[in-house]
Amino acid sequence: MKRRFDLSLSALCAACLAAAPLSAQEQTREPVQWEFGSNASEWSHDGECDDPRFTGKGMAAALVTDNIGRDASDCRKAFDSDQIALHPMFAEPSDTASIDYGDNRSTFANDGACDDIRFTGDYASEMVYLVDDIGHDASDCRAAVKSGEARWQGGKVNLEHGVTIDDIIGEEAGASDNTG
Repeated sequence: MKRRFDLSLSALCAACLAAAPLSAQEQTREPVQWEFGSNASEWSHDGECDDPRFTGKGMAAALVTDNIGRDASDCRKAFDSDQIALHPMFAEPSDTASIDYGDNRSTFANDGACDDIRFTGDYASEMVYLVDDIGHDASDCRAAVKSGEARWQGGKVNLEHGVTIDDIIGEEAGASDNTG
């Protein structure tokens, strides 16, 4: 099932602000062969880790999935100084049976589409992935993996991001340019 959301930037950012840090016991300190990625984020080199694959006091307050693998310097520095740890939802599973799908607390849970960016498939380019959906669309994602529609991508640094904030801003700018 493909779908496309028309979200305003303000609605998308408001959803991102709700991400809460995990307690110390919920964090993972040892990423196995972890890649931090690049510094392609507009918020790289600002002293805060903006990559939602991590959690801890060294994280930015507002996170977007667009920054996964795109704030390497800040995240590496914060990780090396024990300010952040790998978010347990991004821990690489040993096999499909050991994936932690999480729960169904997402606004979009049980709608027939896997809205968790840790998974990808042919549908991914049409998705708007939100930080709030990471680990919170278990039933849909479990069913999509079981059917072969989705596969794990959580350990990758270059995730299929779907529709990004830059895409949405571009669409909004184009719409306002044509209202003339």
